[in-house]
Amino acid sequence: MEGKHKVLVVDDNPTFLQLAEMSLSDTFEVVTACDGEDGMQKAKTIKPSAILMDVMMPNVSGLEMLRMLLSDEDTKNIPVIVFTASHFDPSTEMVFKLESNVKGFLRKPCPIDTLKQQISNAIQSRQAH
Repeated sequence: MEGKHKVLVVDDNPTFLQLAEMSLSDTFEVVTACDGEDGMQKAKTIKPSAILMDVMMPNVSGLEMLRMLLSDEDTKNIPVIVFTASHFDPSTEMVFKLESNVKGFLRKPCPIDTLKQQISNAIQSRQAH
């Protein structure tokens, strides 16, 4: 396989985007988006191997973006890892896990190795189909 897998990181926190880019760019080609609307446009344009997204974002939330991804032929098979600093009750986490494109649910902060492993697993699960 030539080159690195593209990973789209969607989060409204600029510090987190910088941190994700710095910590993941040795393994993946990282593209960032500042909200779900921007993330959806970039997902359609670059067709990343995986998407790492926050839940609580302005304009288009994580759940709205997930459903937009699923309803679009070009993006419905992109694996998504939901990443949040919010403390959700288990039922909210279950709502995300019911979506067919969600391959992981992580809480911030999370060890970089765990994050990289989740992204790699998500990409492998997509390639297996």
